[in-house]
Amino acid sequence: MGWLMNHFVHLAIGSCVLVLTLGVVLIVALSGLDEVPSWWTQREEIQAGDASVIERAERLENTITTELTAVRDAANPRWTRSVSDEQANAWLSVRLRKTIETHMGEDAWNNSVERVYVRIVDDELTMGARVVHQTGSAIVSAKIALELDEQQDLWAIVHSVRIGTTPVPGWAIRSLGQGDLRTGRFRLGPGALELGDGRIARLIGVRTRDARLEVVMETRSESR
Repeated sequence: MGWLMNHFVHLAIGSCVLVLTLGVVLIVALSGLDEVPSWWTQREEIQAGDASVIERAERLENTITTELTAVRDAANPRWTRSVSDEQANAWLSVRLRKTIETHMGEDAWNNSVERVYVRIVDDELTMGARVVHQTGSAIVSAKIALELDEQQDLWAIVHSVRIGTTPVPGWAIRSLGQGDLRTGRFRLGPGALELGDGRIARLIGVRTRDARLEVVMETRSESR
């Protein structure tokens, strides 16, 4: 299943790279904004070494792999699954760094990043990272909406960025950043995955609701 996890490693990196890179760049220019958002404090109670957290993270990873590779009824290929805030943060705490280093090398992880968490409330998704800088560390976060384009590629739509609890104006991000460092659209990756057995798992829809990230997919033969 290495090829399968490698695909999701790239999606995970795509999801994180915006706030992580913004953090490294913006903290240098705007250090001192070290207030910790209340939503982040709640998630810091998650301990990566806790047996229940490890079990939750591994169960989520195994469930995703099983669902993607399951044999589906050709007449009813569509299926829906969701991930809770609790499940997502368990996986991020336990498996994110290990998975990236396993598939991309030990130097792939940015050591200035201590932790990554998400917050899923109703229909709102927030992603954040604790980034170490010269005078300490700060939380960098962004509110993100997910959408598919006409080619079925998955994009993140960034509505706002904060350092600590302080909003970062769009002009500051544009003046400091380059390439994908900007508010607006950020490509996460393709919405289709070749399963290697003549089938394709295709992302049909994605949304956040009821504190869960919900995805709708179809698994079909490549010939259809």
